[in-house]
Amino acid sequence: MNGNGNGASGTPLGVNVAYSKFFFVTPARDDEVARARLRAAAGIVARGFFNDFDAEGREAPHETIQFLVRAAAGSGEPSCAPYAMQVCSKYRPRLQETAVELRRRVADFAEVTSYEGALRAPQYTSAEMHAFAYRGALARASGRLQRNAIIIPMRKATAWWDKAPLERQTYFYPHADDAGVPVMGHARAAEPGIGAIYRRLYYNPDGPGRENEWDFVTYFECADEHLATFDRICASLRDVRQNPEWRYVTEGPEWRGRRVLRW
Repeated sequence: MNGNGNGASGTPLGVNVAYSKFFFVTPARDDEVARARLRAAAGIVARGFFNDFDAEGREAPHETIQFLVRAAAGSGEPSCAPYAMQVCSKYRPRLQETAVELRRRVADFAEVTSYEGALRAPQYTSAEMHAFAYRGALARASGRLQRNAIIIPMRKATAWWDKAPLERQTYFYPHADDAGVPVMGHARAAEPGIGAIYRRLYYNPDGPGRENEWDFVTYFECADEHLATFDRICASLRDVRQNPEWRYVTEGPEWRGRRVLRW
């Protein structure tokens, strides 16, 4: 690891180009006193970051922060946390400093858990696949329009990582399964979301297959009218008859919420 936390030099596909940390905050009592203290802590932590609630049709600035509140219904979120926060930076130590500061300021009244991820160059792609996935991809929009945020950590089985890279790549394309039956693969299963759902995949910054860690954090944003589309895509991806890749996937607790200007 070099001085700024961006990792050692090597193949471009393995280089972390930016980092993100997701925090899930659960006050001991979710009352107005706790919310006021949480807002005060968040205001201090947010200094120097661009508030991503106002992101509009462009890539984010160098360092960003955004605030999320859990959807009213649902279960399975990390500790059922009613509040979440995402912080992004090109410098990994900056995120660690933020983690220390947030935990210090809420330690006496709230529990904090976190996931960490890194953006990398796409690994299973070609010119045709890149055009398919990104040419019509939904642009980033304000939290006033794309109000919903969904966060799902995932890991893949050792058997997946034991496969040769070219073999793993075939699972993302339409192909024939082991019995010779044609299947959609990951790309076709997710196709309805390309123009409807903003998505980001964050890799484990230290590499896959680490014990008690997630390999990925998947992050999505969408408008209210596309939540049903998101659920249909998830159902398609989880159907191992059409997407055999999912035999190797373990999903962590899903967190759903709303993007807000501040807590």
